[in-house]
Amino acid sequence: MQGWKKIMSLADAYKAEIKRLQLVKNGIEAMVTTKALLNKASADLYVKEGQYEIATILLFENEED
Repeated sequence: MQGWKKIMSLADAYKAEIKRLQLVKNGIEAMVTTKALLNKASADLYVKEGQYEIATILLFENEED
């Protein structure tokens, strides 16, 4: 996935999608890839390489709220 950088992995694909929407609302290109492991979906959240730092700030700053 050239041009994309993984920002985090989540055990819950739904939570990954919520975080993706949060980033998109702030003008950051993001996508979620899912994988099924033993009847449980996990997900990786990716952002465009040039937007990684601002995405990290947005995601982790809001976790403290």
